[in-house]
Amino acid sequence: MRIEDLVNDRRDVVARRWVQEILATYPEDAAALFQREQDPFANPLGHSVREGTHGLLEAIFGNMDADELRKHLDSIIRVRAIQQFPPSEALSFLFSLKPILESVFSEATLDQGLAQGLERIQDRIDQVALMAFDVYTECREEVSKLRINEVKRQVTWVIEKMNRRDAASSPTPAGPG
Repeated sequence: MRIEDLVNDRRDVVARRWVQEILATYPEDAAALFQREQDPFANPLGHSVREGTHGLLEAIFGNMDADELRKHLDSIIRVRAIQQFPPSEALSFLFSLKPILESVFSEATLDQGLAQGLERIQDRIDQVALMAFDVYTECREEVSKLRINEVKRQVTWVIEKMNRRDAASSPTPAGPG
């Protein structure tokens, strides 16, 4: 049996465990809600995690172009960047996939070919993690720019209001005469 066949047979188990691992990084009450509620409108975070992990598994176990991979990474990482997770916590979900794979595949007897296939998959996880750092950084930069723009708008509004008040309270200059 090839590692690809074994992966396809156990993909749902891996996906389910991985989603549980990711959602467990949130507070207990929130994690329970995110896992229980399946409606994407009532639970957008849980939906993003489920969709993102399925896409990432497809990328890790198969071949996916970089743009598609970034889209799946973004769906999970963007929320974590906005929520102010430090980079180590925001991206730890990728590395949590390795022990999940090891536990799922240790249930099968790994011959030399399967062990090498698992190593290739783990190397691919590392490559995806490197891309994830880029995505996280881009998301954090975007959040910072939004915050700066909001502060600028607030300061501009205050200055305009002060200028209007000063203009209304200043005496009008006397004309000739």
